[in-house]
Amino acid sequence: MKIIIRIIGSLLAIVKLSTASDLIAEDLYLSSNTVEEVKKISLNKLLDFKKIAAAIEDKFEKAKFYYIISYEIDRRKKELDKKFRRKEEQYQKDIINYENKLSLTHYQYVNEHPRFDHVYQRADITEENISNDIHRVQAELVRTQFILGYKYYRRHLDNYKNHLITLRELYKYKVIGSKENQIEYYSNFPEMYQDIKLFHDSQDDAGKMKVHRDILGKVLYIDWKVEGENDKIRRREFEYFDDGLLSKLTDKIDDEVLFETLYGSNELGSDFFEYIFSPGFISQNYNYYTEIFYKNNRASVHKFTSMAGHVIGTIYKEYDDEDHLIREAWCKGETSKLLREFTSIFDPTTGSYKLIERDRNGRIVKQEIVLSNIN
Repeated sequence: MKIIIRIIGSLLAIVKLSTASDLIAEDLYLSSNTVEEVKKISLNKLLDFKKIAAAIEDKFEKAKFYYIISYEIDRRKKELDKKFRRKEEQYQKDIINYENKLSLTHYQYVNEHPRFDHVYQRADITEENISNDIHRVQAELVRTQFILGYKYYRRHLDNYKNHLITLRELYKYKVIGSKENQIEYYSNFPEMYQDIKLFHDSQDDAGKMKVHRDILGKVLYIDWKVEGENDKIRRREFEYFDDGLLSKLTDKIDDEVLFETLYGSNELGSDFFEYIFSPGFISQNYNYYTEIFYKNNRASVHKFTSMAGHVIGTIYKEYDDEDHLIREAWCKGETSKLLREFTSIFDPTTGSYKLIERDRNGRIVKQEIVLSNIN
């Protein structure tokens, strides 16, 4: 509730700015200060303007609020249109390049962009327009158009991405032939956040699931009951990068983390790749995911998998009864062939660890003493 109050206060301040002395701009209600301030509002808060509008009692102030919100949503809609066209052109260029290499007929996408009869136009704040509720109607209409356009663009770009993924795979198998040490690049994993294909067997029961999405349709978290877990509620939380790609999944029961999946580059994954691949190898930012399995609130397994489903390697961790890390084994591929191994001995008298690193043949390659706050 306090957050909502702060948001209302900041937006009301923006409304008041529009009537300040800075009226250099042609629009009487959109000073340069107002325009810059409203740009700082997050998209979700902007589209959820109804909650804020309900707190504004003065009809003139409320009309100005709708006026400013309509302007900003329309501006971001135009910005979104340009961004989509740029991405679409790039995808089409890449797709045509692969189609030419594979001697394939160019695929023609159908333009199914929603068509709108109404084009947003600013309406003066007059008694007549206020009595006809014009500004609220405009705000809700431009909001609907933005959301419909956003969902269409996301779906359309996913089609391009999936098509490009297929062409890349076809080209790889046809031309490259060998998959040795290859990490396939996938720019998207849309089923992870658009559908519920991750949940199998007892989990794949829509009657037991409750899906929570944000205004733009992205899944925020899913709650469901699983048999054998004493009917406790299990939650899967979804996190995203700024560009909308899925960044992280977290499974919890009663706030205890059971499992995590990190999509794209992460520090431990980068260290693992640097060790197993030749010097100078640089992986793409979003070409693998890391599954982390927890035991007794400790991350015990880190499994690195390419987006095509090939296991790149796994790191296993073991702890003693005092939760001190005593062994860490790095293994390659699905065979779990040992690459390197770390063991540690904790000295309670000094609060330090003796770390020993061995290579794949069991030979000691490094020894050192570290403080207890370094794992």
